[in-house]
Amino acid sequence: MSPSTGVDKDGMEKRNVEYILLAEFDIDRGAILKHQYPQPTGADDSHLAELMLPDGAHARESDWTMFFLNQKAPDESGKIAEGGPPLLYVLNLVRTKHDKEVRRGAIVKAMAVCTRHRFIHIYQATLMLALENYYRAPTEETLAELYKSANQMDLSCMPRLSRHETTILRFSDDQNMFEERFALLEVERRHMNSMAHEAERSDGAHNDPALSDLAASNSDESGLAVRRGTASDVSASRMRAASTRNKDRRFFDTEVVYSGVKLPIRVPMTVYPEEIGDFSLIRLLTTFSSSLPAGSGSKINHPHLESSGQYTHPIILLMNGLLTQKRVIFLGHGKPAGEVSNYVLSAVAFGSGGGGILRGFANRAFPYTNLTNLDTLLSFPGYIAGVTNPAFEEHPEWWDLLCNINTGKITVSPALSLPVGSASGQSKSQAESLRRSLDSVSLSRNRSFSSRDGKPDKWNNLDTEFIQDLMLAIERHYGEVAIRAKVENYVRRFMSLVPLYEYERDGATKLGDRAVIAAAEKPGVDGYSISPGDKESREREVGFYQSRIEGFINTQAYHNAVADYQSMQADSFIRGIDIPHMVYCLRNSTNLDVNEVEAIYKRLDEQVLTDEQVTELLASLPQSQGGLQPLAYGFYHPSPAIRLYTVRLFKRIESNQAGARYVRSTNFFHQCAFSNLRHAFAC
Repeated sequence: MSPSTGVDKDGMEKRNVEYILLAEFDIDRGAILKHQYPQPTGADDSHLAELMLPDGAHARESDWTMFFLNQKAPDESGKIAEGGPPLLYVLNLVRTKHDKEVRRGAIVKAMAVCTRHRFIHIYQATLMLALENYYRAPTEETLAELYKSANQMDLSCMPRLSRHETTILRFSDDQNMFEERFALLEVERRHMNSMAHEAERSDGAHNDPALSDLAASNSDESGLAVRRGTASDVSASRMRAASTRNKDRRFFDTEVVYSGVKLPIRVPMTVYPEEIGDFSLIRLLTTFSSSLPAGSGSKINHPHLESSGQYTHPIILLMNGLLTQKRVIFLGHGKPAGEVSNYVLSAVAFGSGGGGILRGFANRAFPYTNLTNLDTLLSFPGYIAGVTNPAFEEHPEWWDLLCNINTGKITVSPALSLPVGSASGQSKSQAESLRRSLDSVSLSRNRSFSSRDGKPDKWNNLDTEFIQDLMLAIERHYGEVAIRAKVENYVRRFMSLVPLYEYERDGATKLGDRAVIAAAEKPGVDGYSISPGDKESREREVGFYQSRIEGFINTQAYHNAVADYQSMQADSFIRGIDIPHMVYCLRNSTNLDVNEVEAIYKRLDEQVLTDEQVTELLASLPQSQGGLQPLAYGFYHPSPAIRLYTVRLFKRIESNQAGARYVRSTNFFHQCAFSNLRHAFAC
C-alpha cells in the first residue's frame, strides 16, 4: 500500500501525519524533547516538551493532551495574516511506568502525532501501541515505523464532500446517503489495482513471447469492452453489489497496519471546520448549567457578557464571552489534562455554532497550556485555554472569564473593563426590557432552567428558550449531533441579526444583501435569513442583542464571517433568493396568504434547476428536522399553480442522488400525493 500523500493548494506535499514527537522527563534536566521525526517542527523544543508532559503527569498512569502548532497571533490591527504553514493538530499520549530501579521510581515518556486532520482521535490506538513499543525499544526507528504506518493509511476512496453535502449527510436518517459516491471510488480503486497487477504481469512476461501475446490480447479486449460500454455495465453491477454491504456512510472505514497489527479506523465524514477531536458538548453544558454565574463583584454588569444582568444563565455568559472574543480559561485543578482539553474543544464548537457557522476559534484555542506558555497565551486576544494550575485563578488580569470545572461556576474577571462609550453597561431602555422579560427568572435560582413540558413561558426571550430547549433535549438523552444542531441554529439566528443591526445603524452591511434586507419589511416571501418576518419582533430581538452584536463586530470571527459571506456569494449555486428564510416561512409561518405561498414555490421552481442547486436546497432541509415536509405541504394546497410548482420541484429533487433518498423517506401520504399529481399534470 502506498503512502496516502498528495499536494495541497499551496503546492506542499500532504501527509496523514506531518511529525512524530517524543518527550521524556529527566530528573536532572526536567522535561526534554528527545526526538522530532522526520525533521524539527520549527517550534521551541522546551515549549513542546512542557506541553507534552503536563502538570501532574507523574501521578497518573496515562493522560492525553492536545495542542496546536502554527497558530497565528494577530497583528497590531487585530488581523491575522493569510498564508504560512497550516494549523497542525497535535494528539499527545503521556505514560508513567513505575520502576524501583530508576531514580524517583518512575519513567515518564510522551509521544505525539502532528496532523492536519481535525479528526485527530483516530490515531489514539496507534499511538498507544507505538509508545508501548518505544518503552521496549527507545530508538528513533520506533518513531519512523509509526510515521510510515500512519502515512500509509489509505484515504484515497474517501469522497471529498462539499459543505452542503456534509450538512446533508450529518443530519441524514439514511446511513447509506451518498452511497454512490463511495461505491464509484471503490470501483475506480479496484480498477487501478487491477491495471497495476496487469502491468506487473506484462513486465514479467516481457521476455516470454507466448505470455506477451496473451497479455496484449487481454489488454485489447479490455479496451474494446470500455469502448462498447461493457466496462461501465460491470462497474454498475459492482456498485449495486457494494451497496448491499449496508455500511454507515457517515464514516469512512480504513485501517492502519502497525507492527504487523491491523488497527481498524473509522474516519468521521461529517466533521465541521471547527470540530476537533472527539469531545462532548453535552458534558460542557451539564457541567456549567446547574449553578448561577459568579459575577465580577461590581454593581455594573458588563454589557457584552451579562446580557440579562445578574440573571444571565452561565451557558449564555459563556456564549457571550466566546462571541465577543473574551479571554476564557477552563481550570481543572487536579483533573487530567485530557479532560480539561475536551472542555476547550467543546467551547470551540459551542462558540462557532456547533463547529459550522463561525470560524477562527481553533486558531486561538489552547486545549492544554501552563505557566511556561503565558506570554504566548496573552499575545492572543480572546484565547480559549485549558489549565490545571490554580495559580491562574489568582490572577484575574490574565483572563476575562474563568470556568472552574471542579465547581461548575463561571466567574467574570473584576479586572475586565467596560467597552468604550458604555458608562453603565446597559442602556436604560435595554435594562427596562430585560427587567420585564426576566422577572420570572429570579424564581428559578435554585432549580433547573429546563421546562418539563417543553413549553416556553411568555416572558421567555431567545436565550431562555434556547437554554430550556437544550436542557430538555439533554434530559431526554438526545445525542451529540442533535445538541450541536440546536447550538448551530441558535448561532445562525444570532448571525442573521448582525447585518440587520448594521443596516439599521449604518445603512450598509458586509454580511448581507442590502436589497434583501430592505425587503425584509415585507412579511413572508422576502427577508434575511431566519429572522422573524414582522418588523416589531425583529427590532425587539436586535435591540435585545445590541450589546452582544456590538461586541461581536470587529472580532476575528466577524472578519472571517465577512470573508466567508463574500466567498459564499461567489460560489453559491442559488442566487437572488434566501433559501433558509423561505424554508423557515413554510415551516413556521401561519399567516401567509395564497399569493405569498405561491411566490415562494414559484421562486423555488425558477431557481432550483441544476443538480448542484438541488443539493444546496436539501442542505436547508435536514432530514432530522423533517426533510421535505415543509415543501410537501404544497401537494395539498387548493391552488393548482402551487401544486404544479411543488410537483415540478419534487421531480428535480428526485433526479438528484441524495434527493431521491429524501423523497423515498417522506411518509406514505406524501409519496402517494406526489405520484398522483405527477400523473395528473402529465395528462
